[in-house]
Amino acid sequence: MFQSNASFQSSLFGSFAYEKILERHHDHLLMRMVRAIDFSFIQPLVEDCYSNLGRKAYDPVCMVKLLILQTLYDCSEREIVEQADTNLLFRTFLERSLDDDIPHWTLLGKFRERLGEERFTDIFNRIVVMAKEAGLLDEKLRIIDSTAVSAKVDVARHLLDAEEADDDRLNHLDRRSPDPDARTGHKTATKQWYGYKVHTSVDPSSDIVTAVETTSANVADVDQFIPLLDKERALFADTPRPIRQVTADKAYVGRTDELTRRHIRDYTIPKKNMTQKVSTWFRSARRKRPKVERIFAEGKTNHHLGRSRYWTRWKNHIQSLLVFLTMNLKRLTNALQPIPRAIAAA
Repeated sequence: MFQSNASFQSSLFGSFAYEKILERHHDHLLMRMVRAIDFSFIQPLVEDCYSNLGRKAYDPVCMVKLLILQTLYDCSEREIVEQADTNLLFRTFLERSLDDDIPHWTLLGKFRERLGEERFTDIFNRIVVMAKEAGLLDEKLRIIDSTAVSAKVDVARHLLDAEEADDDRLNHLDRRSPDPDARTGHKTATKQWYGYKVHTSVDPSSDIVTAVETTSANVADVDQFIPLLDKERALFADTPRPIRQVTADKAYVGRTDELTRRHIRDYTIPKKNMTQKVSTWFRSARRKRPKVERIFAEGKTNHHLGRSRYWTRWKNHIQSLLVFLTMNLKRLTNALQPIPRAIAAA
């Protein structure tokens, strides 16, 4: 079913020269991640996506790791395969010896289609469970928020075509766009974007993203409030109260009754015309809410979160899952295999 990685140990680590290079980079993030994270859980999660017939496929652990590298270093599929072929640390992370070839870049798209969003969600959830088992997750508070993702569409050209055709700009864009699921979202009455929203639930004590959903940009934030919390509650169904409090901005107002039925305290920031909350717990939750903006900024600056690589919602959801999965892995690695203080201070 899968190719064996037996040649990795016998070839790569059989050379004294390569061992010295790896020793010099002992504290590199990828080397620490290899020591901290056991990725073998991926195979049983995805084995039903493969057939026993035909030529053996590349190890799905290697394929997922390639996608993690692509996200971690914000590369195109061509670029990450080229770098993985020549970078010794990348090969070590992928468990590919110098004799092993690297999967062709076109196989990454086929691999995403083979697994689909359900399997990538399973992989993301497993990383969240690992963070819980490592003691990183706090049951006290979750922050809910969304961020804009621009579609892989030349919006300016389509809007110009609409003006020339004397057509309604937004309707023209929806009709002619090559991305069938992208829509227009509004940040304010005058500021808008075309594409998607990524909705997240964040644990502010560890900055671990515990749940993710991707929708078209015109979907209301409040509609994803309860589903995000229920995803994590289902993941930790054995925990009596996996989430005790939640905070969000005023776009999420109106779900207090549903939260109460789930025994979750609602610290959503009220609108200006509503009674203002003044409790100590509310003020504490409100002070922590901006943390989610720093997480979004990290994803957009370093990991291509703000721009779609692909068309259709499900492919964009896989992209979002990979971004937050990668960021969670960084935090989990830093917790389990921290950089020595002397090196961190240098």
